[in-house]
Amino acid sequence: MVNKKRNKAFVFILGMLIGRIVFVTIYGTGILDVTNDSLIANGYIEKDMMQHYTGWMLFRNSPWQFPLGVGQNIAYPYGSAVSYTDSIPLFAVFFKIFNNFLPETFQYFGLFVILCFMLQGGFAALLADMFNTDLLGDCLVAAILTFSPVMIERAFRHCSLTAHFLVLAALYYYFRNKGRNDIKGLMPFFIINALAITIHPYFLPFTFGIMFAFCLENFILHKKFISSVMYIISSIACTLLVGYAIGAFYVGGSMSSIGYGLYSMNLNALFNPISQGFDNWSSVLEIKPNFSYQTTASAWYGQIEGFNYLGLGVLAFIPVSVLLFVVKRKKNIFRDILEFVLHNFGIIFSTAALTIFALGDWITYGGLKIFRLPIPDSIIFGIFGIFRANGRFGWLLVYMIVGVVIYCILSYVPVKVSAVLLAVLLVLQSYDMRGVISDKKAYFTGESRYSATQDVPALLKSSFWDTAAQQFDVVYRTYEPVDNKCIEIAQKFAAEGKGVNTAFEARVDHDAFAAMAQDVRQRILNGELEENVLVLLIDCDEEFAKTAESNGYTVSFVDNIYAINS
Repeated sequence: MVNKKRNKAFVFILGMLIGRIVFVTIYGTGILDVTNDSLIANGYIEKDMMQHYTGWMLFRNSPWQFPLGVGQNIAYPYGSAVSYTDSIPLFAVFFKIFNNFLPETFQYFGLFVILCFMLQGGFAALLADMFNTDLLGDCLVAAILTFSPVMIERAFRHCSLTAHFLVLAALYYYFRNKGRNDIKGLMPFFIINALAITIHPYFLPFTFGIMFAFCLENFILHKKFISSVMYIISSIACTLLVGYAIGAFYVGGSMSSIGYGLYSMNLNALFNPISQGFDNWSSVLEIKPNFSYQTTASAWYGQIEGFNYLGLGVLAFIPVSVLLFVVKRKKNIFRDILEFVLHNFGIIFSTAALTIFALGDWITYGGLKIFRLPIPDSIIFGIFGIFRANGRFGWLLVYMIVGVVIYCILSYVPVKVSAVLLAVLLVLQSYDMRGVISDKKAYFTGESRYSATQDVPALLKSSFWDTAAQQFDVVYRTYEPVDNKCIEIAQKFAAEGKGVNTAFEARVDHDAFAAMAQDVRQRILNGELEENVLVLLIDCDEEFAKTAESNGYTVSFVDNIYAINS
């Protein structure tokens, strides 16, 4: 039921204000200074944030081309898209328009994350307001959903994945426009889907999944067969067109990569408070074991990407909400449950589908394998590999559980009592995460810049790289696999406005990279390497390095990397 008495714009702005307060409470305001990159330049918790910032720096100094989100300097000379450096294409393209007016050091990631928090609060308040709660209830729900562990866990680790407001926005319009099958009822989904691909493609299964749920219900309950199918097809076409324009498909070869099932969700994820960089998100609950896959002698891939911790407040109120439902519906409880399922079977189906995908081909509980779903390898390494970090897709289940808990509190007790219960939930939630929040605040406000859990030490130790970045116009890496050193090298060249081909992107055109590497090596053998070029090899290429040196090239061995130049 939509509350039509209050102005929705006012409720939305109020929720945005709550989101801003939560952000500042956790991170302060230093990261909002666009000329301050000290908090993210070397990575945060891991090197991924360095990749995102480096992608932006390389893109801003690349010539304009079409697709708009492609930068020649990212994978010189053929270029790559900022979509594959997770640099938030929407912001990258927008700010590049004003590149000539921007300061030399410019980062927009703080602005993006605070906007995500504000929009999260805004749509959370709108969702709460649908159930005729008062403004205090709207504010409390906005605070609860912006204190979401799964969103906070991504902020400044994977900035683009902080955009959980896309999920809440899709849920809001799913419930708000139920039963409508006209273009006005579907248009919000068109916009949300198109927006998602300009931020991060991992949000598309969520937004399209919720739109599919909406259309599926119209398809079955209201016999809107043709229009429901056409709306989905039209939205897919619109999203693909936007994606093409920003370069989301600008990669040679397969968009799939290994990792599906390795980065999965454990069955204990909803109450397991462990993630990358922090041993424990809970001040009360102990961590539980995850399942780890050993892929090489030295590389382990756990289920950190399956972090879907609900928080102590939500966990504590799950039985409370069940009790409220039973007491309120005790006379017709089974009929009411069935009615709820039938009325919302679309979103239940989409949530179940995404949760199964998140669990992966091997269903695990703790450190145990339970059973394997019979999924062919061709699908796992093909279609599913496009979204290889599949553990993330438990987020919809998280928000549905939180939503049901809040719904029961808002719907089954008086307004004043519901406000008290929501306040208690919020206090429990924030108390539970106080250790993590304290660490993050200390890091981002400068009280403790070097945290063992958040600071990422540099891998490159020599000053050679700073000098090289000033001296050479382009650096080519001629070996695989990727390591984090290639991100650090790329950043040093990016800071000087140079081009790189160190294959530090999330998706690499391996054929083009191999052809480039072969061409560069051949130019070295032929004595044709340009003076402005630096070529990198690893220690196993010692013989080639000796050959290059004997041919008159300068060869340096720095940080276990051979660097060759004329």
